[in-house]
Amino acid sequence: MKTVLIVFAKHPLLGKVKTRLGKNIGMKASLWVYKKILQHTAKTLFNSKLKTVLFKNTVSPELISIFKCEEEYQIQKGKDLGEKMEAAFRWAFNNKYENVILIGSDLWSLDKNTLKEAKKALKHNDIVIGPCYDGGYYLIGMKKINNKIFKDITWGQQQVFKQTLSKVMENSICYLEIKNDIDDEKSLKAHTSLYDQYQKSFF
Repeated sequence: MKTVLIVFAKHPLLGKVKTRLGKNIGMKASLWVYKKILQHTAKTLFNSKLKTVLFKNTVSPELISIFKCEEEYQIQKGKDLGEKMEAAFRWAFNNKYENVILIGSDLWSLDKNTLKEAKKALKHNDIVIGPCYDGGYYLIGMKKINNKIFKDITWGQQQVFKQTLSKVMENSICYLEIKNDIDDEKSLKAHTSLYDQYQKSFF
């Protein structure tokens, strides 16, 4: 099966990324954390050996330098996150990919085995999804486009995962391990290795 992994990433610009975290630890520190997670994500993608396409929010030589091992780059299209993700999935299916998996770049605990498990899950399920403790999800994959799954979702809120599931109840779904993305100081502290690096760099 022809599989592609889509990665959404924002250009690492001061005051524009990890702003909730920045309100806790300062915008310079939150930018530093974001860049660390980007580097970790890029390394994990390389180790997974999956065909990966980076979808940037804007033209960004810095993102390309971090994700230098990727074969292809695209620009996100759409007014909100739902439209952007739907457009990315449509791009992939229009390019004859049969299994399409999408992740963000907020996950310090991302590893190659999670990505391989997602790919394997689509052999026997219509949809694979990785829930987050904050009520969202860190990964979603499917074998064909679903016209409802990204519409009428309150993005950034605790209901995202539940709202998404309500639109795919007729599908077979595989649930991955729940993980903790980094949006505030509490979630940063939950990842000891990254938090220790942050402490050494800023204190």
